[in-house]
Amino acid sequence: MKRLFAVITTLLLAGCTSFGEGNPYEEALRTVRVQAVYPAGYEEFARSGVAVTAREISSANTYVARTDAAGGVTFRMPAGIYRISVADRANASTVFNGSLEEVRLTAEMDLRLPLVYSRAGSIVFKELYFGGCSKAPEDGRMFNDQYVILHNNDSEVQYLDGLCFGAVDPAPSSAVNNWVTKTESGELVFQAFAPINECVWRFKGSGTDFPLAPGEDAVVALMGAVDFAAEFPLSVNLNKAGYFVCFSRQHFPHEKLNPSPGDQIQPSHILDVPKQTGGGGSNKAYSVSIMSPALVIFRPEQGFDLDAYLADDSRSVATVPGGSTKCVKVPWEWILDGVEVFYSTNNNKRIAPVADAGAFPFSVNYQGHTIHRLLDGEASEKAGYAIYTDTNNSSNDFEERPTQSLHE
Repeated sequence: MKRLFAVITTLLLAGCTSFGEGNPYEEALRTVRVQAVYPAGYEEFARSGVAVTAREISSANTYVARTDAAGGVTFRMPAGIYRISVADRANASTVFNGSLEEVRLTAEMDLRLPLVYSRAGSIVFKELYFGGCSKAPEDGRMFNDQYVILHNNDSEVQYLDGLCFGAVDPAPSSAVNNWVTKTESGELVFQAFAPINECVWRFKGSGTDFPLAPGEDAVVALMGAVDFAAEFPLSVNLNKAGYFVCFSRQHFPHEKLNPSPGDQIQPSHILDVPKQTGGGGSNKAYSVSIMSPALVIFRPEQGFDLDAYLADDSRSVATVPGGSTKCVKVPWEWILDGVEVFYSTNNNKRIAPVADAGAFPFSVNYQGHTIHRLLDGEASEKAGYAIYTDTNNSSNDFEERPTQSLHE
């Protein structure tokens, strides 16, 4: 009953809702007008009906309002600290995103929310499994069964050859992010690049060796392509023909956490490491955060010499401001898709809105939970193959599931 009351209260407070005379909560509410500002050349996309979301950081209460014809909305909300965002999928290929972080609502406010343009991805993350599972019914738990599934969300064949994968620094979303600064209005200012920590992984191939047909998937094991389910029944078998794996004994020599690929994995399906900036050593294996990863897939424009770029540290490597961590500089325009995960309400953004304007709130580790992209049923029915929601905003595009899709 308490949960139902909270939901009803949230709905009543959203948008321009009026409580009428005698509303006992009126004195606690504040008015904020938010104007979505489309980038130069795209002003005509300002229109009515676009969702603007305000999330209170301390409680995760969420309020949604729809824009008027001029692209603005008015909220009446309790005083607090909010994250206000827009994710506008204007058409099949055009996406606008933007957010204001830590907006302190103490009095009436008028805000401008700048949006950035991006294109919907052709290859996208379909599923991220990173949080591990237990050994139930026995005691124990593990996390090195991590994997991601990539999906061709396009109507044309896409090729994995040369596609790169990495995690954006810092690894946990709770860490201070010195790569990003903030304006007085709460707008985040990102570097001109995504800082990729530890290393860059890259699919092998000469250009057309690894085709992915419309609606097809590619499974990538992150720490080991072995049958984890043989010992952990709640886990998954990643030793299957056709699966790919992030594996390099040279760069990550920890044999227990970084086991050699199983007998079903083809050598051509083992990703390369064209650049390493951290990690490794006798006690390390590659892994992404088990609570809040920020992952991207990327590919430079055709004809760009990525190997030459990565070989030149003066061009390709940056050190975190005020620290010592070195990361590979990946321009945002190279990124095909990005997914960011938070595990609490006050975490820090790492991926720029052009790649991911939101963050998915993950609830629990070591329970076999996974985050999975939402299916676009109408688009899938028209196309005849699976098409998944892609607004470049993880808050809207994913759901948490209690079991991995690869679990048998």
